[in-house]
Amino acid sequence: MPEAEQKVKYVILPFKEAIEYFRKKGLKVSEASWKEFKQQVQVRSFTVAHVTQMDILVDIKSAVDKAISSGQSLGEFKKGLRDTLTKKGWYAPKGEKAKIKMPDGTIRKRLTGWRLETIYNTNLQTAYSAGRYKQMMESTREHWQYRAILDSGTRPDHEAQNGKIYHRDHPFWDTWYPPNGFGCRCDVVTLSERQMEKRGLKEEMKGTDLKPDEGWRYNPGRVSLDKWQPDLERYPKELSEQYKREKPIFD
Repeated sequence: MPEAEQKVKYVILPFKEAIEYFRKKGLKVSEASWKEFKQQVQVRSFTVAHVTQMDILVDIKSAVDKAISSGQSLGEFKKGLRDTLTKKGWYAPKGEKAKIKMPDGTIRKRLTGWRLETIYNTNLQTAYSAGRYKQMMESTREHWQYRAILDSGTRPDHEAQNGKIYHRDHPFWDTWYPPNGFGCRCDVVTLSERQMEKRGLKEEMKGTDLKPDEGWRYNPGRVSLDKWQPDLERYPKELSEQYKREKPIFD
């Protein structure tokens, strides 16, 4: 991931729609990376690459929920979760390798400070954008304008969309509603008919052949958010039972 993307910091104030979006997500235990999941599954489920213990995933999801609902800062989020993960052997202190060999011979990829920051930024930005999408759809303003942050950290394909205006029902938003990649800072604003006329603005009709980053070519606000549930038959009995006990937290 480019260094410029890692320096992105979000200050997101909690609001009802963003909180509701995140809490509708089920849990997905992952042995591989986020790329293994199709976009429809990604938007319905909360997962952390290589986290294979349900209780650890519950801990992380609970921490993200707290950050979104209370407006917790990145520093507060990292400190609280770092302490929890350290106690359970899932955090790699600075200077140590993330991967360690467990007594049973399996390899555990522990989380690092860098990964906690990615988890925080990605989930808060996605929840905010999905909540914002719901608000905009309820507005009478039907003209939406894509805005990119124009600096050295902006991806060329994202910059190419800056300032473009589409009707809110245009297929463009099926793939280009932000965030459109890790660390993406793009957003969308609504415009009234009066603003369009006064500024001499016109809607785009054709769309674009450019695509957002791999794994981000979907609209989290538009995809149905019926709660995804894991197939508990695939997991060891103790993990299935633990999920059943913890599940009410996210209902």
